[in-house]
Amino acid sequence: MNPKVVRFNLGTDYITLTSALYPEGIIRVNQICSIFVDKSYCSNNPWSDVIDWCPYKSAVIFMTAARDYTFKETDWGKLFVSAGIGESGEDAGCTINIGVFVNKGLNVNGLVDLIRTVTEAKAGALRDLGYNFTGTVSDAVAVGSLPGNEYFIGPGTELGKRIAFDIRKTIVELLSKS
Repeated sequence: MNPKVVRFNLGTDYITLTSALYPEGIIRVNQICSIFVDKSYCSNNPWSDVIDWCPYKSAVIFMTAARDYTFKETDWGKLFVSAGIGESGEDAGCTINIGVFVNKGLNVNGLVDLIRTVTEAKAGALRDLGYNFTGTVSDAVAVGSLPGNEYFIGPGTELGKRIAFDIRKTIVELLSKS
């Protein structure tokens, strides 16, 4: 299998927390690697596969069978979204992957708060589209920031509102294409 592999340079190092296949834990990354596999992809060791296909130690690595994606530079940072869904949220091949990298200094609590903001925005976009689920079983999120001490970046903050708006709008656009 030769999947399509797309890389995006983030331009700087971000302290990152993710549920993607790679990396594990809290680590610095400076790029995103998205691997687009066939819907029939099945592996007992996807962690090994992603390292073989995208051997960049400083990258967040997403995997998906979705075909639609975008990478945007915004006034607040960088946004990556790949999105595809089947008829139910149980379809693991079609995935919504989101990477949000803010040019603001957050601490670990701030990164966790940003995950909440991203997840709520994704669920809101799915609701906007009329789906009765909040995601698919294989969705992944990566959030990153510059080093800092900010705790809050939830949807109640000005920056959190802008991030949530951009995520919702992007997911609706991508899924409306499918």
